[in-house]
Amino acid sequence: MKKILRTLAINLLVLYLTNLTYPGFVIKHDLKVFLTAAIIWFLLNKIVKPIIKLLLLPINLITLNLFAWAVSLLTLLLLQTIVGDIEVRAYQFPGASFQGFVIPPLFINTFFSYIISSTLLNLIQAIIKWLISKDE
Repeated sequence: MKKILRTLAINLLVLYLTNLTYPGFVIKHDLKVFLTAAIIWFLLNKIVKPIIKLLLLPINLITLNLFAWAVSLLTLLLLQTIVGDIEVRAYQFPGASFQGFVIPPLFINTFFSYIISSTLLNLIQAIIKWLISKDE
């Protein structure tokens, strides 16, 4: 029970941080929506994600696991479909300049916005789990 509650708290934090970090990933700012999304994302990761991995196993074997991002993408799509108050949308990056290094303005369409959102969700989750893990 303690592990489940810890995972739900991590999921809640990850959803909140991703919402703050990437403007293309939008969640309605309501505690009920965040809690619902964290619980459903937990269930999707524990039940549905292994099934999707199993179904995509032949493609992952052929591509040497380069198609693994599709599993996270499908999980995010299911989360957005179930919760409803989560929106992944296209984003216009305004550009940036830092000490002579210039990143031009860039339009990120919805497909790449899904990829960026799922990558950020998984990356932030992995970093938080790494930070709180105990050395064994």
